[in-house]
Amino acid sequence: MTPNEYAKKVVLDFMRNITDHVFVSIQNNEELMSEYQAQVNENSPEDINKAIGKKVKNLFDLKNDGKCTAPKSRLIKDFTFHKK
Repeated sequence: MTPNEYAKKVVLDFMRNITDHVFVSIQNNEELMSEYQAQVNENSPEDINKAIGKKVKNLFDLKNDGKCTAPKSRLIKDFTFHKK
């Protein structure tokens, strides 16, 4: 495997799981987590999680590619895999 092939593999894997990465980032950042909790209190976990998931897809112009029911983030029960 060449360095370019490996780099592509790593980036595609990251992109595939990007929604989970975003939620892990939220839970590991005190400020983002506080704001997330405030949003959940004003709305619902489903509403805020769906909004974040849609924003990830739209901002990065991704396509859906299946579902993961074992996320690393404790903030979500599942998430959609993505591809370019």
